[in-house]
Order: sequence, then C-alpha cells, then structure tokens
Amino acid sequence: MEADLTGLRYRDYIVDSAEGSLNGNDDILGLDRLNLRRNQNELNVRGRYLLPAEVSKFSSQPAELDVVLNAPEAGDFWVANSPNRIRGPLQLAGQLQWKQQIANGQMWVFGSNLRMRDLVFRQLSSQCAISNNVIYLNDCSATLNDTDFINAAGRLNLQRPYHYSGKVSASVANLSALQPLLRAAGNQNELAGSVTLNWEGEGQGVTASQPSSSKSTVAQAVAPWENSGKLNFALQKGRYGNLQSVQANVDASYSPDGLDVPIIFFATGNMDFHAIARTKDDTLEIDKIQLNQAGVSQPREAARTGAPGERASPAEPTNYAYGYVSVPFVWKNLGTNAPVIPSSGKVSAIVQSENLDLKRLFDDLGVKPAMSGIVNARLNADGTVADLNARLDVQAIDLRNEQWPKMEPATFELTAQATQNRLTASGKLQQARIQPAELNASMPFDLPRIIRARKIPDDTPITAKARIPRTSVNFVRQFAPELEQLDGNLGLDVDVSGTLGHPILSGAGDMTVNVARFTNATLPALRNFNARLVFAQNALSLDRFAGDLAGGPFRMTGRVTFPKLTEPTLDLQLKAESVLVARNDTLTARADADLKIAGPFATATVTGNVAMTNSQILKNIDLIPIGLPGRPAPQPPSARPEISVTTPPLRDWKFDVAIKTKDPVLVRGNLATGGATGDLKLTGTGLHPQLQGLVQMQNVEATLPFSRLQVTNGLLTFDPSDPMNPRINLQGTSVIRDYTVRVYVYGTVDSPEAVFTSEPPLAQEEIISLIATGATRQELSTGNVLAGRAAMLLVQQLYRKIVKKGEPTQSNTAYNRLDLDLGTVDPRTGQQQATVRFKIDDHFVLSGDVGVRGDFRGRLKYLIRFR
Repeated sequence: MEADLTGLRYRDYIVDSAEGSLNGNDDILGLDRLNLRRNQNELNVRGRYLLPAEVSKFSSQPAELDVVLNAPEAGDFWVANSPNRIRGPLQLAGQLQWKQQIANGQMWVFGSNLRMRDLVFRQLSSQCAISNNVIYLNDCSATLNDTDFINAAGRLNLQRPYHYSGKVSASVANLSALQPLLRAAGNQNELAGSVTLNWEGEGQGVTASQPSSSKSTVAQAVAPWENSGKLNFALQKGRYGNLQSVQANVDASYSPDGLDVPIIFFATGNMDFHAIARTKDDTLEIDKIQLNQAGVSQPREAARTGAPGERASPAEPTNYAYGYVSVPFVWKNLGTNAPVIPSSGKVSAIVQSENLDLKRLFDDLGVKPAMSGIVNARLNADGTVADLNARLDVQAIDLRNEQWPKMEPATFELTAQATQNRLTASGKLQQARIQPAELNASMPFDLPRIIRARKIPDDTPITAKARIPRTSVNFVRQFAPELEQLDGNLGLDVDVSGTLGHPILSGAGDMTVNVARFTNATLPALRNFNARLVFAQNALSLDRFAGDLAGGPFRMTGRVTFPKLTEPTLDLQLKAESVLVARNDTLTARADADLKIAGPFATATVTGNVAMTNSQILKNIDLIPIGLPGRPAPQPPSARPEISVTTPPLRDWKFDVAIKTKDPVLVRGNLATGGATGDLKLTGTGLHPQLQGLVQMQNVEATLPFSRLQVTNGLLTFDPSDPMNPRINLQGTSVIRDYTVRVYVYGTVDSPEAVFTSEPPLAQEEIISLIATGATRQELSTGNVLAGRAAMLLVQQLYRKIVKKGEPTQSNTAYNRLDLDLGTVDPRTGQQQATVRFKIDDHFVLSGDVGVRGDFRGRLKYLIRFR
C-alpha cells in the first residue's frame, strides 16, 4: 500500500507532504517508510512486525522500529501564530528492538536555543539506552542559562516490580523565566523567586505479590515497601500572584523503615508555619506545629541547618496556633492490600489556635480576605480509629466583610464532638440586628467505614434542625446599602431526618416584605411580597411566593427536591404581568413572563416566554451642546458589551426562552419616532448565551435638522454566533427640497455600510451634505449659507429646549415643514438673499425671497416627480 498526501493541517500543526509505504509478506508486516516533510524539516519512520497466530499474543511478537527527526527549524511544524509553537533546531534518533518480550535499543535527543513564547532553552539533550528490558537514562538535561538547569539520570526495569533508581536536580535562580509556561496554560499570575530541588531514590514501582499458601483464593502475601530516597526543596523570595516574600523549605527522607521530615517550613512577609513529621511504631506524628503572625520565628531545626535563610525579624512573633497530631499509619503497608490506617490504631491530637486574625492570615497568603475577625479554636482527640473520642470548639468574634461596610460585627460559635461512633454538632450565629440563628445536627460516625469508602456513605442517617426566630428583615440593609427602606419580617424552623442520600425534611419558613425601596429611584419598588416555604419529605415547596414589582404582579410556584442533601433539583414556575424590569431616563421596560426552571441546581434549564409590553425608549440628542459649552465630545464605547455569566450556578444553566413584543416598544426622541417589534430566541448557557431572531422597525421617522427620513424597512437580525453584533438591513426615503433621497444601510452594528441615491441624481458626497445641512456642497460654498444653517440649527435647539422641553418629536408639524435659508445668492441679481419655504403638502410648496435691498418675491410651486 502506497500513500502520498500533501498540504496536511491538523489544528495548529502543518505538514507539506506525507509519504508512506506498507507491505505484507506472509506473517511479516513491514513499514518501508513514513516520511513527513515541512520546509527543510523531515521525520522518517521505518519498522517491521511479525503477526501473531493468535491475537492474544499480540504483545509478545517480535518488532523493530527506527525513528529519525532532522528539524533545522522545528517551529515550521506549527502555524505562525500558534501559542504552543516551539522554535529552533531539534534532532532525534532512536532504534528499538522487541524480541521474546525483551527490549533493546537506544535513543537520543538534542536541541539548542529552543524557544517557546519568551522561554528559551539554551540546550536540551537526552541520551538513553535499553538493554534486556532495562532503560538506562544516562543523561537528561535542560539548560536555561549559566545558572538555571534541570538534570536527571537513572534506570528503570520494564518488568515487574519495575525496579528503579535515579537522581534529579534542578536550580532556577529566577522563576520568572518560567513565566511563559504559566501563560501557555492560561495562568496570568506573576511568578518570581529562586528554587532548588534535589532528589535521589531507588526502589520498585509496585510491590511484588504472589499466591498465598492459604486456602483462601483472595488472600495474598505481599512484599513490604521497598523504596528509599531523600528530598530537599528550598524556595527563596518567592512570589505567586498576590503571595509575596515567600520562603519554603522541605527536607525529607524515606526508607522501608519509615518517613522522616525534620523540616517543614513555609513563610511569607508576616507569617510563618513550621512542623516536623515522621513515622514511628506504625504511627504518623506531626509535631511542633506552629503558626506565627506579626513576625518570623525560625524552628530549632531550621536555625541549626540554616535552611530557611536569615529571616529573623526585629519584631517578636506571636504564636497563634500550635499543636501535635498522631494518627495510625503503617508505612510498610503502602501499596499493598493491607490497611494503611488500621482500625485499632491509636489517635492523639491537640491543636489550638488563639486570637488568630483572619484578615491578616488571608493577606499573608496573598488571598483576598473573604472575612475579617478573630478566631479561637481547640481540637482534642484520643482513642482509636474505631472508637474515636474527639471534640472541636470554634469561636469567631468581630466577624466582618469589607464588601458590606455597614454590617454589624457578628459572632459564630461551633461545637462538634465525636464519641461512641456518633458525631454531634451545634452552632450559633449572633448579630445585633437579628435573632440568634441556631443549627444542631447528629449522625453516626463510623470512621473506619468512611476511610474505606473515602467519603461519608449516602446511607448514613442524619438528624438536624435549623431555626431562626421571627426577626425583622431590616437587617438585610447592612448587606445591601442601596436599599433605602425595607419593612417586613422572616422566620425559619426546619428539621432534617432520613439519610444523606435520601433526606426527609419537615418544617416551614416564611417571609413578608411590606415595602422595599431603593435609593436609586430608577429601580422598581417591591410591595406586598409574601412567601411561605414548606419542607416535607425530601422537598421544599413554595406554598406562597408572590408580590408586586412597581405595579406588576408576579408569582412563583413549584418545589425544590433533594435526592441528596447536597444536590438539590429545581422545578419552579415564574409568572409575571407587566413587571418593571428596567427604568431610567432613557428606557422604561415592562414584561410579561412565563418561565420554567427545571433540573439540578448546578445545571438547570430555563424555558418559557417573555413578552415586552408598555415599554418605550426616550432619547434626546443635542446636536449643538449649548447646555454646557466647552464640555468634551462623547466618546465611543471602549469595548463591546458582553452578556456572559462567569460564576456558577448561572454559568452552567441552559436557556431556551422566546422573547417577543406583546405590543411595539415605542421609540420617542428629538431625532426619531416610531416603534419596534421583536421575535427573539435566547439559547445557550449562562457562560455562552446565544441570541437569534429579528427586531423590526415600525413607522419610524428620523428627524435631522434640515431633513426627515422615513424608514420604510428596518431589520436587525441576531445570529447565535455573535449575538451582540446583529446584522442591519435598513431602507429609508427622504424628500429634501426638490430631491428624493434613498438610504440603504447594511452590514453589522460594529461595521455598518451605507449607500445613498437620489432623484435627480447627485454624487454620494452631495447627498450626505444635503441630508445633513439641507444644501449641497456647492451651495454651502457661496455667500454666508453655512453661517445661516448654523443659526437655523441653534434656533431649532432653543425651540426644543424651551418651548417643547421633554416632548418627543412630532411628525408633520408646521414648524417641521418650515425651512429658512440665510445668505443664499439670487441667480437673477447676484445679491445675497433670505429664502423661506413652507411645505403645504407633498406637491405644493410656498416660498418667498427677501433681498438685501428689501425687494421681495413670492412663489407657489407644484412638484411633479417622475420615476
């Protein structure tokens, strides 16, 4: 079989030609050649394979493979603008022989000045040999510059139990050199600091196993953990995003006898954490746990070795957390069927935190503080895994959130206790403006079972109760300062029983809002809102959920079911009549709605209809900004608005909503009047919404200072691929003096195009001048016509601002049919004159001329238009 392909492209990869030849002779399958070429780059592959008599013996058949790559410029294999393009010379050669399930061969790779984005590898090389199923990695190195490098060497046996040995060392003096790798992965965080890594180890990839002499066919005798090695990691002056002045040090060793980590050190500018860890007598001990703030304290081991560097600060550190943890951990059982954490193992833990400042902790970790306050906590545990006796007490005081500056400080208390295989917890949230909210819960706590399942089983029984005594809803104003007035109350009393997988709910919650007004008068007021939520079995039902939004009633019905306590499923119906959805100086929008929300809370689907009604757009535009002389001209928007929700759950919700106009949306302004009707479909997801359909103009008349444009056909076509850039199809006609002008606008909102025609014919530039000023360019170049036009425009602006203030443009008024020209030249006398024209109807025009000497001439014209 012969193959010859040209001009290949797959995603960002390009190949000029691909040639191949495959042959079969008896049971020998030969790949004579496979050549890929791109400019001067060439990849050659050859091989042979002996077909098996039985398919099950496919992997045991002899095979040979040769690969050669010669790429003077590897970047040619990618398109020019590919972000993953690797540029520079690269060479590779390899031979592999597989016979009697034994591999032999060799391979080498070499590249120099390889560049990916801004990351440059001065040299990349690797050489390995394969002999009797053992891979010998003699050299593998990557050099960035004179000081930054990564080296590795080792060996690996390809047969079970995969014995290995190796060394890895790396040193990067400035981590910012690796910044392009983060950018390639879409991570925009800043990276800096210096890091060193050294690892050396040997052992086996999996533990050996053999059949046991026991009668049980399941039991197996397993070999113990057979790995040993050393690891040292150090980071100095590190930075990642907002996390700065980072130092870290880990010094560890492991062997078949156990794990020893004498140094675990992590620090930022104002915080440090250190501990030691080791396995001892089938236990894992984490000792000398310390968290310090407002200073840095070196652990004794670090001070002795000097590993973390000279970080001592003049300020004395304050110890905010300390403790000791010991849990059963059989090190030698790693990788075997024997339990690593035996049920009979003893547990001992004492961890305590005193006056821990949450805001400072978040700041030190480079994370935006979600909450500020002071936390005190204590954990005590003893007993065994099967019979654990533990207690956790947490108290958080002066809790605040920077997003809600008016929020009164809150206090939260939590107590959790595990004893006799049962876990109980109780919590209380207190704040000055609300009644205390309480939560109590109890459930079996079979820790060995949880460890085996690696989760809390769904059939775990649970008993819980949540209660909020009736309290005023006015406390919500501290979280929403834009609320000017809020009057009402709420209460909640809910019991939970059953299991985690099949919870049973009972109880009710209700809320009443008499009135809610916002400081922003454009936002609709909420009145007579009344809600009652009933909990029964595994569902939350909306017994009542209705109110009035700026004169428009709405109501929601349905329920939320809980197949699992953590996975609610929605089945809700929302109906509304003429509710106010938007209101400002330009827009008033009301809508009827009939929407259904169904499906899992994380991926619900919204379907139904929305009908716009009693809506209007009122927009006045100042052609001459006489209200505020000297103000800057309005700037175009810097970017196109995006309709996308990036936060869950709305991000993953799916939409199938029809949006129509029950009656036309009225367009009113000083430059245009008319209406608009729409028939749109909203689909897609919250992250990628798609809008499809038409918006059609009706009876639209655009008014310019010296002309009027009657829109005979106006369409906006929305395409799902680019919903914020609809296509335009607009046709209009304007009669200006003795000319009939037709305008055709097409293209998209972002890139519109316009074509102008006229009868009698005029050039495009003359038509634009006629529409804008009521005169051709030739007429504007004579006398004081331009000054007269500006004066006329000023009079119109003053008239609309003083006499017709706040009123939309009206069609066919006497004022709009009056036209005044100053400074035109009388062709009979060559003198300047003033001309007044009054359009009686589409055929009769009354005009009068007054010369500079006071002579007057009046005319009555009858227009006959030929098509």
